[in-house]
Amino acid sequence: MADDRMGPNPVPVPALANDGGTPALFNEVTFYIVESPELPHEAAREIARMLIENGAMESKPLGTGPTMQLDLQEITHIISSTIDFPDYSEAGGLMIPVVKPEWVDFSIQKNRIAHVRPYTPDPRFFLCGIIATIAELPVGDKEAICGGIIAMGGQYGSNLTKFTTHIVALNMDNEKCRQAVAKRMSVKIVLPHWFDDCLKLGRRIDEAPYLLPNPEIERVANFEPMPLPKGPDLTYSHAHDGGAMALDPPSPKRSSSVFERKKIRLGEDLELSPRLKSVIATVVVQMKGEVVDKVDGADIYVGQFRDGDEYLEASRAGIHVGSLTWLYWICAHERWASPLAKLLHYPLVRGGLPGMEKFKITVSNYGGDARLYLENLIEASGAKFTKSMKTENTHLITARSHSEKCQAAREWNIDMVNHLWLEESYAKWEIQSVTNPRYTHFPARTNLMEVVGQTPMDVKALERFYRRYDDDDDYDLMSMDEGSGSATNGKRPKSTPRVKAVNKRTLLNDTSTPSRWSNDELSGPSPSISGSGRKAKERAAARLHQQIMPDVMQYEREQKRKGGVLGGRRARGSKSPADERTRKRTVSMGIDSTDEDSKAGIKKQKKRSRPTVYLLMTAYRDWVHQSHREEADRRALADLGIQCVNDPTMCTHLAAPHIVRTEKFCCALARAPVVVSTEWPRACLKEEKIVDTEPYLLRDSDGEKKLSMNLSQSLERARKNKGQLLQGQIIYVAPGVHGGFETYRKIVEANGGACLLFRSPAKRATNLPDSDTLVLLSGDDAADKRLWNPFLKMARTKEKEAVVYRADWLLDLAMTQKVEWAERYEFP
Repeated sequence: MADDRMGPNPVPVPALANDGGTPALFNEVTFYIVESPELPHEAAREIARMLIENGAMESKPLGTGPTMQLDLQEITHIISSTIDFPDYSEAGGLMIPVVKPEWVDFSIQKNRIAHVRPYTPDPRFFLCGIIATIAELPVGDKEAICGGIIAMGGQYGSNLTKFTTHIVALNMDNEKCRQAVAKRMSVKIVLPHWFDDCLKLGRRIDEAPYLLPNPEIERVANFEPMPLPKGPDLTYSHAHDGGAMALDPPSPKRSSSVFERKKIRLGEDLELSPRLKSVIATVVVQMKGEVVDKVDGADIYVGQFRDGDEYLEASRAGIHVGSLTWLYWICAHERWASPLAKLLHYPLVRGGLPGMEKFKITVSNYGGDARLYLENLIEASGAKFTKSMKTENTHLITARSHSEKCQAAREWNIDMVNHLWLEESYAKWEIQSVTNPRYTHFPARTNLMEVVGQTPMDVKALERFYRRYDDDDDYDLMSMDEGSGSATNGKRPKSTPRVKAVNKRTLLNDTSTPSRWSNDELSGPSPSISGSGRKAKERAAARLHQQIMPDVMQYEREQKRKGGVLGGRRARGSKSPADERTRKRTVSMGIDSTDEDSKAGIKKQKKRSRPTVYLLMTAYRDWVHQSHREEADRRALADLGIQCVNDPTMCTHLAAPHIVRTEKFCCALARAPVVVSTEWPRACLKEEKIVDTEPYLLRDSDGEKKLSMNLSQSLERARKNKGQLLQGQIIYVAPGVHGGFETYRKIVEANGGACLLFRSPAKRATNLPDSDTLVLLSGDDAADKRLWNPFLKMARTKEKEAVVYRADWLLDLAMTQKVEWAERYEFP
């Protein structure tokens, strides 16, 4: 949890600038600072001082100790060097920007609120911090590279300034490069190939081989040997027999409070000896923590496998779940890290990933801890690792495309991929296609060992191991109490008035923005800032659709051109001697190196029909654990003009085996799609054309009877509602509701409402919709029941009617497309 030490600073009244009339720079900013090892208390207080002196207000957390939480109704900005704090996901859902401390420095230097996205701590935006300018590239290449930079968190500037970090150029013969050299500016001049390779891999690789003048990729042939890079620190990121994990945990070198107020449960499946368990407990106490004997009441669970009662209890309770390797890593580095940040810091799966047991995998061009990490990951995935390569090997994981093993792999027709294939298969818990260009891309004069171990766990993929439902992809949101799920007709109690239709503008406080927010010479995502409400939400969404997404789409289109975003026909001049030597040698070996990496990804396909059907599938069993079949079916359907989508808001057709209360089904019904049986896509594949939907319309009398609904009537109401059944209504969701907050948020928003997680009354909630009735969806466990009185008290304070309902109320509403206030949804 974020550190709740806020210091003695009082919360000031928003200040005015020195001229006494113009509002101070951060006049509309209410901030909270998340303290961490990267942002310690002293540095955090200095950032707070700078913000307050420039007119900002500091938000105090709600509660203290383990129950502390952020007041997300009040906060407009969160300052953090990491995304590893409990409120991060909810802040993102409310469009509250999370920015690094550098955002404050840059804003003050420029005397203008800086764009927030270039300062995000989210590691997915791997070009964050880059401010690039482009020197004399063709217009198409320039637009494509700019789109990629912005999409991945960087910024583009048309002019060379003191803030520029990179100049993208083909040579030094241009004004920007000459100016940078003459002024001895601290800026890197790189070939556009660097951005192209970074964007293809989804990782930021070293610029050194691409630096002008005289870049290494032009001087040295790709097949020439190169030393192994230092690579990332992967100590205690893997557990190898006889390695560090066979020893006692490292003791902290100095006083550490990493586990302050944290209770840790060491799982039974670790099978620790009494001596080792005692040693670990001693180290935890030295770091201000406590080892407890049960999961109930613990903050952290450390286990070996993703099964067993303790793992399920811990995961469902939402506490941190990690492996012993992760615990040792924290002890060694004396700082907190999420157990989801590294793949082997999370418990393993007995038997591995289904399908991986058929694979025999070897490794090339990796060394040290990186090689040990990959060996352990191969074994954890369920495949067999072999030190040497033989003809029976199925895969070669390599950091470069040149080695003896690489040459043998080509001759023996063994799949050759980089480590991203293994990492993402494990993270997503689904075998990825080896034909994906990301996995077969090997940049020239780069060893990909430098970016190994950066893939985090996929949180969504982990849910299948502990959620209370057994469908891997789409689960039925039926109540734990099956009796409460029936939707018989009932009368609405007199005390709860009908949902009032309020214009959607009441959800936002759309106050005009001061001129200070206007764009400067840098092109990037617009700043996200709000006062008492979320007034930047509409502008941010508009900019996303009108500017940022076209940039990303332009980049994706350019990436499909021959040669990637650099263009297929542009030449940088005569080929270097290294290029010629490389080509001659590889041609003599029967390989054309100029197109070696792209053959798999640029196979000519027959021209596809433009999609006329956007199909959403739910509860479709044919593709479960059948990734290759799913990929083939999706391609075949796309060739017919049927585009498979995962977003219910995009679908024109919904396919299901029967009526199911899944998240997708509930969300999609609000769009009034054509609802068909899953036999329809099967028939289209069999007939190799889009067949008539009439014979395949979903008819499920048993399902309708069970849910007390009529599908035809629901679709008719949906057409009239136009996705606005809950317009102007706010729905609160308690943490313990079966299915999770995100599921219900999507259903509410699909029907035009607003949804918030309720954990305690907000101190200030002036930006909430003005609906007559406040609704709390709750589970029946003790933790949720403790929220009922605070919720009802909040409603009385606002002079509103309030009801506490089972989640079935929302599910039935979504399925029937009508609002019913009925006592059967109340708790006894």
